[in-house]
Amino acid sequence: MARKIKVLHIIKTLSLGGAETNLLNLATAFDSGRVETHVAYSFGGEIEDRFHAAGARLFKYADGNHRIKSLNTIPIVLRLAQYIRKQGIDVVHTHNFNGHVWGLLAAKMAGAKVVEHVHDFRYTPAGELARRHGLLAQYKFIKYFRNQSDCIIVLTHDHAQYVVEQGIAPMGRVTELQNGIPMNDAEAPHAGDLRQKLGIPAEAVVILTSARMDPVKNIDLILAIAPRLLKFAPQCIFVVAGSGSRLQEYKDRAQRAGLASHVRFIGFVQDMYSLLTAADVFLLPSFLELHSIAILEALKMKLPVVVSQGVGCHDEFIQNGVNGLLCDPFAEEPWIRGLAQLAGDPALRKTMGLRGHETCRRLFNIEDTAARVEKIYAGLVA
Repeated sequence: MARKIKVLHIIKTLSLGGAETNLLNLATAFDSGRVETHVAYSFGGEIEDRFHAAGARLFKYADGNHRIKSLNTIPIVLRLAQYIRKQGIDVVHTHNFNGHVWGLLAAKMAGAKVVEHVHDFRYTPAGELARRHGLLAQYKFIKYFRNQSDCIIVLTHDHAQYVVEQGIAPMGRVTELQNGIPMNDAEAPHAGDLRQKLGIPAEAVVILTSARMDPVKNIDLILAIAPRLLKFAPQCIFVVAGSGSRLQEYKDRAQRAGLASHVRFIGFVQDMYSLLTAADVFLLPSFLELHSIAILEALKMKLPVVVSQGVGCHDEFIQNGVNGLLCDPFAEEPWIRGLAQLAGDPALRKTMGLRGHETCRRLFNIEDTAARVEKIYAGLVA
């Protein structure tokens, strides 16, 4: 019997974000007879207990939110290299940009292979990133790490092409692999329970958005289209879940516009499946996205999804009008038309939701994703 492959995943935090949730899903789905999972993180641990439950061995390499260009980088890299040697780690698998820089340097010192898993926008052209309100500062260090990773996992065709065209890695070291989620039946309370708690009438059509309160998520569009949509579909209520620096600003704007009863900002919610059960439509108008876990969770729960066209990998798995709706994030009209159509047609919502669920089950089962990642590990250590 072959020995287990020891893998150290490096991430910045164990808070409840997209990259963190994807790592948790993978850690839970890996074959424990083939892969020994270690997770190194720096700060924040809202889902730390869930990693313990998945059997992962946790290592905290620092306390606090540290920058790459700081004196903290040296002790962080040395601690990681020591851990790699002591534990006999075969593969270092990085999941955010800071973690990649630190993990790559430590792996080179300790003789481990490196898998670079790209959950951010480091391989998005600078002009496009700026146009879509993304942050550029940290990615200036990319040029120093060309051709260093043994494998780069990207989530979109665009990123795969960019990596090869820019000479960051040859095609043979690039794998396009989208996220996955557990497809077991989710347990959630009855929809009426949460609607009652939120004071939402039973006959309302709930349009749910789950996102960080950040410019790249295009929450401004919701505030812009809500008054116009309500003229056609007064039964609609937008429920926006998520925290972030602009949460209070959005709440204040909704209040000033007289929209507080129809556009409700409810802050961070840990149990997303409860919210999804209480919703009729899932909406995500992001300027920037790669492969949102929130969209996958909505598809799993058979909700029709209305998401941005030409963003991330949306166009690769959403067939417009069949298993979801694709709309231009820079225009208001398509969103109003699409949401009005869904609000007034329960049968369409059901049909589109069922088709989306089938897409999710077929393409994004975490068991299949984990098996492909295990094959990457095996190929690297062979």
